[in-house]
Amino acid sequence: MPAGNARVIVVLPDGQELRASLYERRRVPDGWQYRVAITLWTAASSGRQEPVEHAVCLDAGHVRPIEGGDYSTVPTRPAAAAGRGGARQAWTIQNLPQRPGHHGARLIHIIGCQPGGVPINLDQALDALQQPRTVPCRECNATSSFTPAD
Repeated sequence: MPAGNARVIVVLPDGQELRASLYERRRVPDGWQYRVAITLWTAASSGRQEPVEHAVCLDAGHVRPIEGGDYSTVPTRPAAAAGRGGARQAWTIQNLPQRPGHHGARLIHIIGCQPGGVPINLDQALDALQQPRTVPCRECNATSSFTPAD
């Protein structure tokens, strides 16, 4: 993920506020969505704790600008960019592993929501959604991207 220079406040479900890097803003039919990354600690294979960046797409209600911040360099995508054209590579599939008591599942994301996914086109995304235990991601509101914007 590119180094972020625009900083925002992310409001967590319990009301906590964290500073995050803003990487992209996307117009969606009912407002805006922001791709942000928060740096948190994780246990490395060596047993030491290391910082790692966790990226997520959030609706506007969970992200606030920082007063005086410069957002002019943040890529801005129009609403139609995510959902037009059957051949366009605009989605990715994330395979969720099987675990005791739960079958594996698959999530369809708007491209950019989950880094590292293999891009697929509209026909492939719609075919995948016909398979058992495959659902659109709620974080990036992938459902709204399957219908062209008017």
